[in-house]
Amino acid sequence: MMTNLMMMKFMNNEEILNIPQPDNKVVLSKDVFVLNTLAMGIAIQILAKITEETIEDWRSYVGAKATEQYRELSAEKIKEIADSLEIL
Repeated sequence: MMTNLMMMKFMNNEEILNIPQPDNKVVLSKDVFVLNTLAMGIAIQILAKITEETIEDWRSYVGAKATEQYRELSAEKIKEIADSLEIL
């Protein structure tokens, strides 16, 4: 099973620090964070099992695609996504 640390490695610290953001903080409850981390881990495990690719290969691919899509978002769209978070 993927750990929280593995899931957080989608972007390295240098990449995160170089993303310009006017308001770069979102507060999540531990429950929401853990639930989302587990859901991503389960999805990647299923993909790995179905395709016979490794979990690490899928983690890297999904992380790269997420980073690519994130970089294409405007500040307004990032705020819209963050504001749309439904708290459990």
